[in-house]
Amino acid sequence: MPNSHVTQNPKVTGSPNTQELYAILNFQSQILEKVAQDATPEQIFDDICRFIEQSIPACVASIMLFDSAHQQLHVTCAPSLPPNAIDAFNGLEPAIGAGSCGTSAFMGIPVLAVDIANDSRWDHLRDVAEQFDIQACWSYPIILDEHQVNGTIAISSFTPRTPHPFHIKLLEAATNVISIVLKRVDSQKALDHTAHLLNNITQTMPGALYQYRLTANKQQEFTYLSSGIKQMTGVSAEDACNNFGLIWKQVHPEDKAQLWTSIAHASQHSLAWSHEFRIFHLNGELKWLRGSSLLEEEVVDGKQIWNGVFLDITPEKASIEKLRLTGIAFSNTNDGIMIADKNNVIVDINQAYADISGYSREELLGQSPTLLKSNKHSPAFYQSIWDTLEIHKHWQGEIWNKRKSGEIVPHLVNINAVLDPSSQELTHYVSVLADISGIKASEAKLSHLVHHDALTNLPNRLLFSARLDHAITHRNTNEKIAMLHMDLDRFKHINDSLGHTYGDELLIQVTARLTQTLNPTDIVARVGGDEFAILVEELDDNDDASRVADNIVAAMEQPFTLNGHDYFTTASIGIAIAPDHGEDIDVLTKNADIALNQAKDLGRNNYALFQPELSESVEEWIKLEPQLRKAISEKQFRLFYQPQMDRSGNNIIGAEALIRWQHPERGLISPIHFLGIAEDIGLMKKIGNWVLEEAFQQLAIWRQAGLRSFKLAINLASDQITKQNLPDKISSLLNAYKIPPDMIELEILETFLLEHQHESSKTFTELRALGINLALDDFGTGYSSLSYLKKLPINKIKIDQSLVRDIPEDANDEAITKAVILLGHTLDLKVCAEGVETPEQRAFLEIEGCDQLQGYLFSKPIDPADFSNLLRQHNRLVALEA
Repeated sequence: MPNSHVTQNPKVTGSPNTQELYAILNFQSQILEKVAQDATPEQIFDDICRFIEQSIPACVASIMLFDSAHQQLHVTCAPSLPPNAIDAFNGLEPAIGAGSCGTSAFMGIPVLAVDIANDSRWDHLRDVAEQFDIQACWSYPIILDEHQVNGTIAISSFTPRTPHPFHIKLLEAATNVISIVLKRVDSQKALDHTAHLLNNITQTMPGALYQYRLTANKQQEFTYLSSGIKQMTGVSAEDACNNFGLIWKQVHPEDKAQLWTSIAHASQHSLAWSHEFRIFHLNGELKWLRGSSLLEEEVVDGKQIWNGVFLDITPEKASIEKLRLTGIAFSNTNDGIMIADKNNVIVDINQAYADISGYSREELLGQSPTLLKSNKHSPAFYQSIWDTLEIHKHWQGEIWNKRKSGEIVPHLVNINAVLDPSSQELTHYVSVLADISGIKASEAKLSHLVHHDALTNLPNRLLFSARLDHAITHRNTNEKIAMLHMDLDRFKHINDSLGHTYGDELLIQVTARLTQTLNPTDIVARVGGDEFAILVEELDDNDDASRVADNIVAAMEQPFTLNGHDYFTTASIGIAIAPDHGEDIDVLTKNADIALNQAKDLGRNNYALFQPELSESVEEWIKLEPQLRKAISEKQFRLFYQPQMDRSGNNIIGAEALIRWQHPERGLISPIHFLGIAEDIGLMKKIGNWVLEEAFQQLAIWRQAGLRSFKLAINLASDQITKQNLPDKISSLLNAYKIPPDMIELEILETFLLEHQHESSKTFTELRALGINLALDDFGTGYSSLSYLKKLPINKIKIDQSLVRDIPEDANDEAITKAVILLGHTLDLKVCAEGVETPEQRAFLEIEGCDQLQGYLFSKPIDPADFSNLLRQHNRLVALEA
């Protein structure tokens, strides 16, 4: 914009009055006092703006500084402008038309805009002025030298306004003061830069630079210390300069007297000073320092000043000490040390080397180490040592050497090739030698301990596995190998009752009996507390292994004498044959374990040969376990119902709830395949409680449809009875589903009562008190004790289907069934027969007076919908709700 079109400043004539001049002088005095007090530029700028705003009503003051890097003005201080106004003016580029401040900074002259709306110098910022209602603005440039504008100070008014002489003088005074502040800032930056450079120089120098002053009355002080002193002593340079004693008290007590003597001597004779002494770091670490300094020539008032440096020579002292200790170690170590030159001529040995070799030092110096060579190693062995030294500069291994006496002993030898640090040329060989005769003997003993059982001295699992692996690997094609895994039956009872001493004695006798029973070529090992493994090789067929197992079982049946008394412990044995049952040790061992478990299941004191289907069963167990846990969370179980008929078999009087697993991939799974697993892994309580909930819910639905005079039988799991308050659980379900208690019948296994009769009797009594019916399931398959039939509040017994299955063909089953029915009626118990599948069985049971019948003859277990239809067919439901 040409200057002829630029709005001109108004003419301001006259001078401030006396009061106004006094105010300006007072302003300058206050601000300069703040400058003298080293107030920050921000504080001073804030005071300037606030003084102006107090002196000139209805205005705001602001200071902008120029950013030379970006050629922009930025608001440095504007205490009364709102933040969005500051944001609007920040980054202002100086130019004509960029407002009062932008134009003033561009032209380097004051800009007095008395009516912004009509002032061309605000053309670029008129919208900003309108936004914040700024109608007048007087700005003065801040100039530190004649060529550079460093910023602006402005007074803005919210009405059109012409400045008075006071305003002009106040702006000029403020500009001068701001210039002084900025010059001080620049000067301080220059000083800081110089100090920073000097500090960097002192920091990069090793140790700590210092200036030390000694007064006429021998007072010591540091007048300067570089920061390196803290690393050496833990005391900062500032603290040490303020208090010399902080350093002096860290000096080692034994070194203080000599240190002061050296200082006093240098002071008395005006000499350069140097001394080594020990000093403690504040963290307790002891360091060695070397102090060196030169005396300044001028001495004022008897004061002497030294300039010098402290160096940490701890590593240097450590190296010297290391060399000293190395010499001690060389002379006193128990390992023999020999040094040979590059031509392999012995130049030095220590006393231990002389003792180990049997030669004196004088006899070995100048000789070759081959003097000790025995005939136990080939020339190729020694050549391999030289080849390794050539490539790796180090060799370690065992060498059998010959002593002066002719005795050949094993030595552990470390040989290192020593190279010149500069040229990397070979200079020496250093050989460290240890007599390991004792170690070799210990290794043999340790090897035996590692591979044998400490009590029986039999091979342990580790050695047995190695022997088994070797036998499998080297087996002839037509030859079989047997692994027998033997476990002592009832060993724990003997061990717990008689104590571990007799338990150990029993194991020793078992070992002796096994050794006597087996062939000398067979291998027997103790692989666990009361577990033994036997390896039998060169078998023609599986019967040979069975005969070995039979002999062992027979031998173990004989009594063992402990403390004058006879005790009996039998053996269970599992047999796995290679290659029939596996051709590696892991498979064979696993299959022998599986066979052992089968032998135990058969009643113990027995042996079993591995059968592949046993492995499949175990693998099935492993596969189903995680899926079974998932089935609970994903509600994959279903309840099926099998009707219970009256004596004639024509009327439904109840049903048994039976669980099924609706597997997402394998379909419907019978409980025989998963309940055993669930019991082993502790899931039966959860599953059993789900069955209770589901059965009660379904019975409630049937009751709403009109079902009456009906009992729903629900099987209980052991954990449901022993691991929760079952009566509370049942009571809660009765109340929740509004079920009459006489419609519920809980079935308990006879085998459970045999093990838990005492602790469960209270539970059953409380259940009967609720009105719940109790039935004894699978009666006739256990020991069928009459005591619990008499003592426990049981309403019904269920004849197991194994007794019904062969009626009428099996006269014994008929007789037992008759007896059970008679027994039940004699004790006033209802009797239900399970597994009724033929009309003949039905007729027999009806004649004998069996109260209830259950089996496939009437219906297999069916889902709730089908069972509802069955109830309707028998007119047991009035109407079934959808």
